[in-house]
Amino acid sequence: MSKKWTTVDLLRHARHDWLNQLQLIKANLSLDRTERAKEIMNEVIELSREESRISNLKTPNLSEYLLTYNWLKHPVKLFGKVNGESGDFSLFEDELLHTTKELCKVLNNSISGYDEYSLTVAFNPAALRVSYMFQGTLADQEKTFEDMKKIFSTHKSMLLIESYTQDNKCYLEIQLTS
Repeated sequence: MSKKWTTVDLLRHARHDWLNQLQLIKANLSLDRTERAKEIMNEVIELSREESRISNLKTPNLSEYLLTYNWLKHPVKLFGKVNGESGDFSLFEDELLHTTKELCKVLNNSISGYDEYSLTVAFNPAALRVSYMFQGTLADQEKTFEDMKKIFSTHKSMLLIESYTQDNKCYLEIQLTS
């Protein structure tokens, strides 16, 4: 699941993503759908800002994983989000990277059907908390949810403070402690 990226690989994927966005904007402008073109531009700007906040978490390996994961075409899309300004999660990088990779592995092996699946990892630097929100249909939601919760118990620095399933959503929030 992990890939060692070369500079050329990174530039190729980034260029591909930017060209896709520019083509969407150009197509909407040529169809006189200027409002939709503006929406796409605002989405690109916000995505760039979010990627910047993720890059500033002081977790280079985790940031790389979050920013490049979707380039490898997994069934579950992975999104990173930082609530507020970026913070320092460097003390917890290994645990967070391991946890995120394991959650992705469990979820990619537990999906059911051809829905859209996503896992959003949200960082709350002010409270030193991280939440994981999965959306999509699971083959066995109860078992998968239990497997997900077990992943957190392997790290002493992670305290699971909230978890629930609802419809096609699984939510887990951890408090990080040193």
